[in-house]
Amino acid sequence: MKSTKWFPVLLAVSVIAVGCSDYHQPLAPAGDLAVLAYGAGKGPAPQPVLVTVPFKADFSVWSKTDYTDRRCGDHPNYFLTMEGHGNATHLGKVTVRFTFCCNVATGAYWGTEATFVAANGEELWLTIPQGQIYPNFGDNSHYYQTRFDDPMPIVGGTGRFQGATGYLTTNAWVHDGTDEWRTDFFPKGTLTMVQGRK
Repeated sequence: MKSTKWFPVLLAVSVIAVGCSDYHQPLAPAGDLAVLAYGAGKGPAPQPVLVTVPFKADFSVWSKTDYTDRRCGDHPNYFLTMEGHGNATHLGKVTVRFTFCCNVATGAYWGTEATFVAANGEELWLTIPQGQIYPNFGDNSHYYQTRFDDPMPIVGGTGRFQGATGYLTTNAWVHDGTDEWRTDFFPKGTLTMVQGRK
């Protein structure tokens, strides 16, 4: 008999619950979910706009190698460092640093990491996974001893160049050393970066 005492109470609670359900706020339409998530008037965060622009550079590097670093193995493999300066579109005047492994007997090289540093300190990073230096028998053979023309992907940077990508071709010529040994680069390609990033 005790259970029948609670029946009217349970019935009353059920009626109130059903009655209140008719007055609930409707769910926000799908288009208003951004307002719920980010607050009125804000909307979702905008997606970055990427732009692809032509890129070219003109610079020279000189050897800064001391030939004591053996991370690339024994002779004829060497870890080489090249540093220099020049100009590049979207950076202006730049200093340049290359490090890589090279077999000086065959001219094969690999693992190149290159950094362009603009006057304001921003950096653009490039790499050459592998490449080959060839003898130069062209019109400039009296001035340039060897050359290489390998893919040089852009792999990021700092400031405006954070997350940058792109693709260049080295178009590089090794001076024969009659004056002062150096390598001259004239790479061309494209640079993709976030529009308006400062």
